[in-house]
Amino acid sequence: MISRRLILGAGGSFIALSACGKSTEVSKSAAVSSGRSIEKVGLQTYTLREAMKADFIGTFQMIKDIGYDYVEINERNYESHSATDLRAILDDVGLPSPASHVGYNSITTEIPLTIERAKIMGCEYMILPYIGEDQRTLADWKAHAQTFNQAGKQLSDAGVKFAYHNHQFEFDDLGGGTTAMEVLMNETSPDLVDFELDFFWANLASQDVPALINRYPGRFTLCHIKDMKGDPKAALARGDSYETITNTIMVDVGTGTTPFTDYFTLNDISGMKYFIAEHDSPKAPYDQAVKTSLDNIRAMRF
Repeated sequence: MISRRLILGAGGSFIALSACGKSTEVSKSAAVSSGRSIEKVGLQTYTLREAMKADFIGTFQMIKDIGYDYVEINERNYESHSATDLRAILDDVGLPSPASHVGYNSITTEIPLTIERAKIMGCEYMILPYIGEDQRTLADWKAHAQTFNQAGKQLSDAGVKFAYHNHQFEFDDLGGGTTAMEVLMNETSPDLVDFELDFFWANLASQDVPALINRYPGRFTLCHIKDMKGDPKAALARGDSYETITNTIMVDVGTGTTPFTDYFTLNDISGMKYFIAEHDSPKAPYDQAVKTSLDNIRAMRF
């Protein structure tokens, strides 16, 4: 089973943070027709964790200069900076953060702190991005569903929304054909729990994403736009590690084969409001990598 953990950025030493001046080639698959487009695009800061080690504030400025409209804060950002400091940095740069990833304790024993951070940051959503490998039995997922409902209620009462972000393991068979995603969808309240659909991990699990969206209308209000190039079934069959998968078949948006426009034609069904680019292991130069993704997302028509 793939384990998500902090990994080092790939591609050698850090390259200058200033936004790349040269134009980025837009993939032919991105601009397939005239029609609707994604008006505002965000970036998950986990993508640039290595860049942030070199220049924390400068990385946010680079994100803004490249043209992203907002950021989704990663839990690691709270380890090095208070919510007050983060908000000041984002205000100075001109980037809002409507959503933030948080740890499990943030929705159990630290609810007051989570609400405080959301209020300071101006976050509409506080999102749990991961469940540990030792907490993934059928009984565990049923318990998580109740925890999510409770946390969702407490956050909702304070004017904040709760969401859960998937990886591939939520689609594993827990026995009798039941999956964690089914448990969470069936046993959480749509009024209290939303979902952030990570396209890459859903595709790694060989999910029919349009069918998933149609099966659970209105539940996927956020997404992670992450592209894939390669055979997900082969990667899983080999038992590839998280590091191998994110360094090989995960690619900059628009350079892979993921049919994003097929998904975005269903935005009225999914309820999608926030469109967030992410790459777990981008290749340096990092500014070029995130610019490629942004340019290709902006070129999409559906």
